[in-house]
Amino acid sequence: MANATQSKWQAERLQPAISQRLKKTMVQGELAHAYLFAGPSGSGKKALAQWLALRLFCEQPQAGEPDGTCSECQRILSGNHPDVVTAAPEGRQIKVDTIRRLKAEFTKSGVEGSQKLFIIEDAEKMTTSAANSLLKFIEEPLPGIYILLLTTNKSAVLPTIRSRTQIIELQPLPKKILQEMLDQAEIPVGLQSIALGLTDSTAQIKEWMEDDWLSQAVQAVVQWYKECGRADLIAFVTVQTTLLKVPGDREKQALILDLMALIWRDTLMVANGADEIDDLHFNDQLTMVKEIAQHYRLDQLLKVSELTLETRHLMDQNISFQNTAEQLSLRIINVLQR
Repeated sequence: MANATQSKWQAERLQPAISQRLKKTMVQGELAHAYLFAGPSGSGKKALAQWLALRLFCEQPQAGEPDGTCSECQRILSGNHPDVVTAAPEGRQIKVDTIRRLKAEFTKSGVEGSQKLFIIEDAEKMTTSAANSLLKFIEEPLPGIYILLLTTNKSAVLPTIRSRTQIIELQPLPKKILQEMLDQAEIPVGLQSIALGLTDSTAQIKEWMEDDWLSQAVQAVVQWYKECGRADLIAFVTVQTTLLKVPGDREKQALILDLMALIWRDTLMVANGADEIDDLHFNDQLTMVKEIAQHYRLDQLLKVSELTLETRHLMDQNISFQNTAEQLSLRIINVLQR
């Protein structure tokens, strides 16, 4: 974010009720020592955390808002404030060594004042050892120490941690705001509707757009879907010749399975009478989806949709993407030929 005004605008735009609640809390001097911001990716957790940091350290707050021009605000915005410390996963986890480094900071006085703020991103990724190591400092807070834990899954955060923080639940963003953000990021409209069927995180969607990955994945899935829709065994071959050639790790291969489930979900919706574009995702392929939906019985399409939803379970069992997709292709064709 470029400045404090934009930070405030983002926080208020993404989570207006929570922003006003935090603002009132700050004005009244009733800020809790530990918060757990829980909400989906892209719902504004980081924007709220940054606004709170700005407001906490601003030298000249105006009407309950940080001025954005003082040296304290400028250093926070540039990520260089010595008393605002952030921790995030190294790889897939936040390990105990990371928390130990934080603990060393906890015991120090503020470098330039009496306050310190710690922001722990993806708090659900703390190992049990790391969470237990943090627990003491949440149970026995030092004066002027504040901790913000950010998570997409509060249930995965250690219960003893949750019980000692004030939990703030962030709601998913309205679709209209998500679409506006994707428009600003220049994501093609056809891919927007598909991506929003998989996530409500604009940052995640932007990542998928790198190197044209999402477009390649969608094209490959549409080709496979078209062949499955004809009950053509060539769909089995397409797994190796096309789907496997879409670059990506196992996580992105799992996303391809999600795309398969999404397009067959659209087909089932159309067969059930859905004709509103807002209810569907593969809108650029709507003509083909309608043709396939009209060609088969509802019970067949329901079974196919159920089969696509089972694929994630197979991946979780460490079955390879190729075997999972090939098996799915054969099972779909078998259902559609009945």
